[in-house]
Amino acid sequence: MNTLEAINKRHSTRGFSDRQVSKEDLDAILFAGGQAAVGGADFKSMKLYVVQDPALLKEINDTSAKARPGTNPLYNAPTLVVLASSKSILENIEFTNAGCVIENMMIAAADLGIDSIYLWMAMYGINGSPDLVAKLGFPEGFTCVGTMALGYEAQEFRKLKADEQRIEVIYV
Repeated sequence: MNTLEAINKRHSTRGFSDRQVSKEDLDAILFAGGQAAVGGADFKSMKLYVVQDPALLKEINDTSAKARPGTNPLYNAPTLVVLASSKSILENIEFTNAGCVIENMMIAAADLGIDSIYLWMAMYGINGSPDLVAKLGFPEGFTCVGTMALGYEAQEFRKLKADEQRIEVIYV
């Protein structure tokens, strides 16, 4: 599959089966994240945490759901990748860095036939819980700046993508 095919194939999965991603595929996905564009090449300001322990996933899900009761923020994903960052050399660039890292990983996952979703609520759940921050092992000064779920779709659902440009483009 070429890059543009992987980009077009990638979609946000909102329901995962319990089938786990292989270590080999997970390592390839994490490697892709490490190849992302990062402001000032400040890679030392970032760390990737992989959560596959069912009890910890449930705790992150339940804590994150407190913002919107009745939701399932992790969509039963068997793997959660958490991106933590310290303040970088450029103000607030850590959120742009997170977007680049996570998008690289999601495209790599799509190329490998693995489903994914970028999760915003989980970031708030983690950052709002000193207990979760401690369980994840963030160093002093690090906070969660992004999360993504990985796994395999539980059932086919309507894709939101179309073979057309979805954002208006203006040439100046």
